[in-house]
Amino acid sequence: MDILNNNNLNRFHKLFPELTPWQLEIIILYSSGLTQKEISEIKKISRQAVSKALNSCKNIYHLGNLESIRCVFLARLFSSFSI
Repeated sequence: MDILNNNNLNRFHKLFPELTPWQLEIIILYSSGLTQKEISEIKKISRQAVSKALNSCKNIYHLGNLESIRCVFLARLFSSFSI
């Protein structure tokens, strides 16, 4: 996926410095609307590895559920845009 190229990942990392590069890739894909199964197929990893990464992100942000990760991601992304 083009969104995961190094240039884009560096930009995203500036918005999410608390995440590891691995967590960042997973959260980008998840926040783009992909399911855990789809992410596991794209990254060629187990669904459990995706779940573990997402749960780590959930804990970093002190969230009650995984769906909230998308809200945090999009809110931070949109707040970085200049109007």
